[in-house]
Amino acid sequence: MSIANAKGQSGQSDMTTQRRKNEANLRVALQYYSSCGKLQDDHSLEQVTPGLATLEFMKRNCPEGTKLEDFCIQSGQFFEFEQYKYGDIIFHYGDVGDKVYVILKGEVAVLVPRSESEIEAEREEISQAKQPFEFEAFWRNKKPLKQIYIEVMLSQLNSSVYFQENVCMFKKVFQFYSGQSFGDVALISDKPRTASILVTSDQIYLISMCKKDFKILCEKSVLEMNQTLDYFVKLFPSVGRMQITKFIQFFHKIELPPQQWLWREGEQVKFFLLILKGRVEVKQQQLPLYQVSDNSFIGHEEILECMPFRQYTCKTLDNTTAYYMEYEDFNSSRKTSPDIVKLLIEKAKLMTSYLEQRKEEVKKGQIYVEPICLPVERRLVKDMFVIKSPRKNEVRSNQPKCLSYFDITKFNKQKAKPNNTNQQQSISEDLFFSKEKNIKTTRSPSYLTQKLSPINKQMKEILMKKFKLNFKFNALQSFQISSCKSVHEFGSKSRFKTEPSIDN
Repeated sequence: MSIANAKGQSGQSDMTTQRRKNEANLRVALQYYSSCGKLQDDHSLEQVTPGLATLEFMKRNCPEGTKLEDFCIQSGQFFEFEQYKYGDIIFHYGDVGDKVYVILKGEVAVLVPRSESEIEAEREEISQAKQPFEFEAFWRNKKPLKQIYIEVMLSQLNSSVYFQENVCMFKKVFQFYSGQSFGDVALISDKPRTASILVTSDQIYLISMCKKDFKILCEKSVLEMNQTLDYFVKLFPSVGRMQITKFIQFFHKIELPPQQWLWREGEQVKFFLLILKGRVEVKQQQLPLYQVSDNSFIGHEEILECMPFRQYTCKTLDNTTAYYMEYEDFNSSRKTSPDIVKLLIEKAKLMTSYLEQRKEEVKKGQIYVEPICLPVERRLVKDMFVIKSPRKNEVRSNQPKCLSYFDITKFNKQKAKPNNTNQQQSISEDLFFSKEKNIKTTRSPSYLTQKLSPINKQMKEILMKKFKLNFKFNALQSFQISSCKSVHEFGSKSRFKTEPSIDN
């Protein structure tokens, strides 16, 4: 708990520092929008552009190939100034999304409905309290002070949606401050608002953009958001689409080159990754433990276990595309996406157990696992189809022949399923049968000449002569040549030079 509290305090300090920096960058934009309401002239738009260019909203939605400054000038004219005071509700849970908001100065709280179990437990606890019931005094030592203030504000709205029978129906899960945007999820998904927004600062100054202008200017962002949503729905099929939408708004896409160090062992934990495409290697004490690839989470184990430092080293092996989420953003999303966090915890347990197993293998020297090899018989065609003479002292040509698919297929079928009716049929007879089939199905040379460019009759006659000679030569090779007096005399003929086959 001490580590978590220390992390929370440091995160709160970083948030305050960032908020003040954003307010300083947006001071000029606040002056122009508060005085004009909406900017139309080029001079005013050029003056507010440096401040708008620092917004993450602008960087995320700027189309590729467009300068950020030009995009800020183009979209700056569609923003309209709005102002609210402490305790106001900017929009309610379930409302139709019609605007996106960017905070120039101030803070808001994100409220979501509480579960039925939480409401029933609180009602039972209040029923046992002394009467008359005083809300602040009863919860003073049982709830954080900021939470009590928010519940008191909601009770003053006199709405049964937020407060019933001394029980608050909503709870705070997150907050936005200067320089941040909210409300775009409902515009992208075309769904009702998934939370209520309550002003928690004395005053808040915002600029808003309507849904129509947002979809025109931020078409690229809307398309990418829908693609990202579809990807995460496939990754977490058992989680609701709305909960996934809340979770992925904290992710940022990043491209990483090969051999890029993501973090080293002993460094402070700042973020975790979801690898979209690529390959990442994990090492511990300079020894490779394992590799992770597409659709794999990495680095979330230390965050879930509240570890301040990395337990292993991590670097990319290939060009890698990934989503990353910072430490504080993940802690915020844990409240709005409990089902996803539960799945990540299960994945972290599996990864931790596998890591321990790999450590033991490394200690024993079993770093590399031999690949599984299946016995595969490799035989050449000339080894499979050796011509064997059925009778002794019979010489057959063993010159390499061009085998058809019919020959090879028939041979394989006989090896797989032997023919019980005639198992002693020789391979030479099979080859002779296939050769007769090939002769019957061979196209005539006149067909070939029709496919060529127009030629004269003399060329056709030459082709016919060559075809007849080749046909006679192939036929002679398939039968015994009785005119040869001996094997030596047969081999001496240059045109029909062959080698004798090996008899059984």
